[in-house]
Amino acid sequence: MTDPNNPQPEILEAHSMDSRDALGDQLANLWWTFLLRGLLAGALGIAALFWPTGSIALLLRLVGVLLVLDGGLTLLGFGRRGLIGGVGVGALLIGLVLLIWPEGVARLTFFLLGAWALIVGIGALMAWRQMPERNPDAGTVRNSGIVALIIGLVLLFWPGSGMVALGWAIAFSALAFSAVMFFLAARFKRAHDRVAPRVVNR
Repeated sequence: MTDPNNPQPEILEAHSMDSRDALGDQLANLWWTFLLRGLLAGALGIAALFWPTGSIALLLRLVGVLLVLDGGLTLLGFGRRGLIGGVGVGALLIGLVLLIWPEGVARLTFFLLGAWALIVGIGALMAWRQMPERNPDAGTVRNSGIVALIIGLVLLFWPGSGMVALGWAIAFSALAFSAVMFFLAARFKRAHDRVAPRVVNR
């Protein structure tokens, strides 16, 4: 019988806490992959702003390259297991479709990009749920997931279907994705700098 005026602290399983801490440390160690994503997406977004509509297939192939690299970096960092691994596989498959058959899926590009952003957003929110509340970067991961979900919904309901609208949609999504990746890279780099002395002193 416990005293209601003296609540007992919640007991968490050690392996659960260790796995959550490991996820935060893993994200911190992979800060450079977010920086690389941001650089590539930023370059693609700027190029899309001035891209001629007559060669939109080449632009779609560049989007495919970005998604393949994004999926590859995700699988490299987290493996194929779990929902985060599924995010990497999803990005890889969508990227391959755009690389192999850009002309055939041009009409579906809004849907594919929107689906990719939604996958990224859901993966970020699931990663946030797996991180301990005391982790200072948990809020950053949560907010980035919300932003990705918003980007995905905007793309799914983008007002237009022509080549000009497609170019603007690619520019918007790439630049927004780049901004999120730069923000995450900066936060995870600071987390990495905090983790490094802790590992050395163990």
